[in-house]
Amino acid sequence: MPEQALTSNSRNTLSPSPAPTENAITAIRKTLMETNCSICLERPRLMLRAKVSMLFQKKQHPLIQRATMLAEVLEKRKAVIYPKEAIAGNMSSKRIAANYYPEGGSSHILEDLFCLEKRSVPLKLSSSEKLRLLGIAGLTATWSTGLKAFGSISRIRFLWTKVLGARSYILTEIAGVSHQIPDYDLVIHRGLGFLDAEAKTILTRGLTPEGKALDKDQRAFYQSIRIVLGGIRKMAANLEREALILAETARPDDRERLFGLARSLGHVPWHPARTLQEGLQACWLVHVAMNLEDYEQGLSFGRLDQILYPLFEKDMAEGRLDTESATCLIASFQLKACETIPLFSRRMDAFFSGNTVGQGITLGGTDAKGRDVTNALSGLFLDAFLKIRTREPNLHVRIHETTPAWFLEKCAALIAAGCGNPAFFGDKAVIRALTRAGMRLDHARDYGVIGCVELGSPGRTYHSSDAGLFNVPACLELALNQGKAFGKTLFTPWAVKSPAPETMTSFKEVVSAFSLQVEAMVADAVQATMLLEEANRRFRTAPLNSMLTKGCMERGRDVTSGGAAYDFTSYQAVGLADVADSLLVIEKLVFREKKRSLGDLVKILKSDFRGEEALRKSLVTRYPKYGNGDAHADKMFQLVADIFTKAVTRHKNSRGGKYLAGMYSMTCHTAFGKWTGASASGRRAGHGLANGFSPATGADRTGPTALLRSAASLDTSNWGNGGALNLRLGTAFVKGKAGEKLLAGLLRSYLVTQGGMQVQLNVLDAETLKQARSHPDRYPGLLVRIAGYCAYFQDLAPEVQDELIERTIHG
Repeated sequence: MPEQALTSNSRNTLSPSPAPTENAITAIRKTLMETNCSICLERPRLMLRAKVSMLFQKKQHPLIQRATMLAEVLEKRKAVIYPKEAIAGNMSSKRIAANYYPEGGSSHILEDLFCLEKRSVPLKLSSSEKLRLLGIAGLTATWSTGLKAFGSISRIRFLWTKVLGARSYILTEIAGVSHQIPDYDLVIHRGLGFLDAEAKTILTRGLTPEGKALDKDQRAFYQSIRIVLGGIRKMAANLEREALILAETARPDDRERLFGLARSLGHVPWHPARTLQEGLQACWLVHVAMNLEDYEQGLSFGRLDQILYPLFEKDMAEGRLDTESATCLIASFQLKACETIPLFSRRMDAFFSGNTVGQGITLGGTDAKGRDVTNALSGLFLDAFLKIRTREPNLHVRIHETTPAWFLEKCAALIAAGCGNPAFFGDKAVIRALTRAGMRLDHARDYGVIGCVELGSPGRTYHSSDAGLFNVPACLELALNQGKAFGKTLFTPWAVKSPAPETMTSFKEVVSAFSLQVEAMVADAVQATMLLEEANRRFRTAPLNSMLTKGCMERGRDVTSGGAAYDFTSYQAVGLADVADSLLVIEKLVFREKKRSLGDLVKILKSDFRGEEALRKSLVTRYPKYGNGDAHADKMFQLVADIFTKAVTRHKNSRGGKYLAGMYSMTCHTAFGKWTGASASGRRAGHGLANGFSPATGADRTGPTALLRSAASLDTSNWGNGGALNLRLGTAFVKGKAGEKLLAGLLRSYLVTQGGMQVQLNVLDAETLKQARSHPDRYPGLLVRIAGYCAYFQDLAPEVQDELIERTIHG
């Protein structure tokens, strides 16, 4: 039998699978680029089977029921090993597919059932698969967290205003929490067997690690841990068996690779990894399981260069790897991240365009004492990405005072090559924000980046870091129009009545009216989020997430019930610069210059500047805008950001944790813009809003140093969930070694000297993007940076492509 080909002795031998060659990496990438995207229905089918089986069994604790369903998925799913890969483990039953999550928002894909092939990113499904999709959707319709939270008559309005018809804000937690960095250090260096033994000991003693008697919920919690661990172990065993079966008929060179994979899969993730390949393999298998437990958005790897460095160093010293083979091994791991995509309908894709799930890897930074820990592996992760240039994974680089010059210049070279990666984070600003949020200094210094730009301490933070995104300009629109939208496009039942514009006699009154609308919007969202949190706590527990988040095993409490060491929920602001620029115009035009009354200006905005084009152009060009180094404009931006931050951080979530504010937008800035009336800044109704803490599109006109000076002037210490600043440079700016050094110097000045929080860069010319829009077949795999993540330009919605083209190019 194939499974007998490896004895327990040979499983324990240290003979890893040979590292892939560069030709293998090229071949894998080519296959991924040419493979059609699809939808995988394996997960809900197996969960349904487990659900039916449990109907004929004695009723069990909800924690055990959930764990049993997840274990069924892990154990019974199809094991697939693809040609040439050095890391095994399939995210779905297809090469590139979106898993279907009935507990989340996957059912909205039914809106596109008859046009799946005509989307920006086509989804290939046969007629029989479409029928199966309809059947599964019908059978699992009541599983939806959204329905469980908002399904009653008194709450049904939430389902429309917060998700389906979202125009002023959208709650993404209806799809799930996800957005975590698990304790991959534990997985790699101690193994899951350690956790199983710990849970078994606790159950045998009947006592928590704190010495208290287990209650029935705690007992069920530890039992759920062991059930899910058993599922992961069987998933690894199934892959080991598949490798041995394939090895029987493989060519000699491929047989060595498959036997090496089998040895690795027989050892990790249950036991501690012994080599870099085993470390990456252990991490990947648990990452797959994490995706199958919750859903695919923002599940990130954290500081892999730190975690894996001892294994890399050992391999190099003992001759198992050299620099090139290690780089190709990492590239193989990174390519695995390209096998999963999100499942958004065309309507939802407007908010989250790009077909990307944001699997973040954080590189560089400091240790708990603030000492630089950038190492050779930090650089190899960059070198590996240069070989593949794919939309996943999302690379994040930490910069501080003693970041080595070679590392920053290597990062600059990657940007100059048009890779869109990495994004850059200033340790000084980020650590200050995390400690302000209540994190211990040593834990804050160990931060990793979640998904796009969100912040957490790996293995310690349960962070619904993308719980909602908010159309902040909508609040100014309501404040100027007595709590009503300019047109019928915005649906805002939460709005409060503001004074008539004719009665506002000071700028302070305008700001006050705006603040009250922001507070009302956030409070309404918190009310709805509380209902989602309760539904997650009752029906969507996360045993795997819990065992890999510190605090839960100690307390015997699931992450959804507040077991984590740090517990946060975060809301993001969209369109900040539009509000700041508009308020500055109102302050000057109406209250200082007295050229127009506020009532007259509001009438002009409601008409979308009809007959007032000269005034609109004056508002665009004559008045200062955030992003140009103008102190007054920058202070106005700070005012708006502070209003949003205070409205968010005053609340606590239902788990007892804090709410944090973030400043990024995904592509909600284009989606929200469609529903938002004209702005006093000169923006026309329906046009896109500003993204992250970037200037309004095209408003930054005085060069990159002025833009970065504006961003660095902001007090970001209350932005506990981070922010995204987009900077677009012309290719001439970074040309050659001199250009790369110039970019490295610009980054060090902004992030270290000036204390900036974050920046991400595109190095593209407008003409290239225009050509790619007109002739997508000529530019396959053209990578662009959106608002915290990378995407292929051809995968973006047309309005998002237009917004990228319109961004200022700095030279």
